[in-house]
Amino acid sequence: MREMVRQYFETQVEFSRHTSIQVDEVGEGSASCAIQLDGAVHRNGVGTVHGGVHATLIDTTMAVAIASLGMRGATTQMNVHFVGAARDGRIVCTAEVIHRTGRTATTEARVHDASGELLALATASFRIFAEGLTTVPAAE
Repeated sequence: MREMVRQYFETQVEFSRHTSIQVDEVGEGSASCAIQLDGAVHRNGVGTVHGGVHATLIDTTMAVAIASLGMRGATTQMNVHFVGAARDGRIVCTAEVIHRTGRTATTEARVHDASGELLALATASFRIFAEGLTTVPAAE
């Protein structure tokens, strides 16, 4: 299941491919993904990584954590705190499913730079619309 989830996000989810998100690890209800920053492409007007890059990495990593449990869902709410700044290098997000009730899953994530400095932390809610998945969904 873990390898299937990694391959799905890296090869069939076009947005993940477009943003160059790499799935590093998939655990049971957890995941780690990364982006290698590409100079000015990922920077905002003050020269640090744009918050949207962090938010995209966080949302994708949380979705991978949910998928690791055989579920598919959609983000219904996400709260991100930007607490540090990066300019280049590799940033890594770790996420975990921390609560589940009925059709809702709650996740938590943190983004760090290569030196381990905390850059962002987030929580999110996902609406679960499919469970018990054991195969990769067909590309649309």
